[in-house]
Amino acid sequence: MIRTLRRIWLFIMQKWLIIPIIVAFFVAIALIVPAFSRYPSQADDGAPWNRKWEMLGSVLGVEAPTNGLTLLNNDTALAGDGTYYASWVYGDATDYTNAEGKHVDLYPAQVYLLLYGCADEEAAGEAFADWMGREEATYEVLEKRDETYNGHTYTMLIYNCGSDTNPYSRGVSAFSLYGSYVVIAELTCTDDFTGDEQQMLAEFLNGCHYGTANK
Repeated sequence: MIRTLRRIWLFIMQKWLIIPIIVAFFVAIALIVPAFSRYPSQADDGAPWNRKWEMLGSVLGVEAPTNGLTLLNNDTALAGDGTYYASWVYGDATDYTNAEGKHVDLYPAQVYLLLYGCADEEAAGEAFADWMGREEATYEVLEKRDETYNGHTYTMLIYNCGSDTNPYSRGVSAFSLYGSYVVIAELTCTDDFTGDEQQMLAEFLNGCHYGTANK
């Protein structure tokens, strides 16, 4: 009788141990699967999707630049639903007092990358025209042309941007549409920057990859 009760008790204990293990297993799977399925298996340029890229949502992945640009911040979580923003800088920062009297870090060159989500492709086309129109009205545009980088076509604006309130003297911007998203990459630089800003932005855009599953 004692042996029988002991066997029953061991059986119950084994079940009570197995059940939490099973539950923990499925909880872990539930947490892991979304992380693995969040990104596509490959980019639309055919490259395998690399999670070491800097991600803007699950739509755009950016390779670490090799031309001296370093990531300053990725404000994806702060930008709002459907909008993603990150920036890269070149060189050492100097103290600068802006028009509002605040002290900020000023770099010889800086790249801003914006991924702006819209309700649909038509809305994205309207936003594309609006964003470009604002920049054309703000800066002295010297040239406008289409260029293709890593299989993706951008409309490029080359301009002067110096003013009493803007410490950057010149820049180049790239505008593009990707499904219901507007993509804007802007590189502005000071007179102290001795590099080729157009070449630097071209190299940056060649490292941008888009996820086909999220177009």
